[in-house]
Amino acid sequence: MDSKAEFEALVRPHVDALYRTALRMTGKAASAEDLVQEALVRAWRSFGGFQRGSNFKAWVFTILTNACINEYRRAARGPRAVDFAQVEPAAREGDSYLSVEDVEALKARLGDEARRALDKVPDEFRLVFVLATFEDLSYQEIAEALGIPIGTVMSRLFRARALLRDELADFARREGFLRGRSTA
Repeated sequence: MDSKAEFEALVRPHVDALYRTALRMTGKAASAEDLVQEALVRAWRSFGGFQRGSNFKAWVFTILTNACINEYRRAARGPRAVDFAQVEPAAREGDSYLSVEDVEALKARLGDEARRALDKVPDEFRLVFVLATFEDLSYQEIAEALGIPIGTVMSRLFRARALLRDELADFARREGFLRGRSTA
């Protein structure tokens, strides 16, 4: 099998997931398409260095993530400072949590509400959340893709989940999933 055919065979099952991830990272369809195209061009150029038998999905998602980070840095012209006091929801006494069954029942109804909530999560946290939740990458794979320690991955994932839980709590109450539970 020649390199082009091998590359196409390896990348084809992941194109939709790459696009979904890019869309979640950028929030814009056109930007997501550009990002995926850039990542695939970079992957093709680097394909000679890909170690056959290793995890292709993690490799190509690393390239996508790096392309996104490079584009973000290019646009921002420097790192963005995050004030954790502003983005981390304060723990409230009597906080109520959704059960696994509640989350499953909410899945079908979330749609736009979930997208809006995810858009409110800062980029650093959202990227880790998307890679872990939607692309099933391990903490180690995310850490390698982003070039950050595993502890940072875990911290950002925790913060993203806490922010999403806080954002979606009102929706869950309106839908009756937190009825009769403390809202203080």
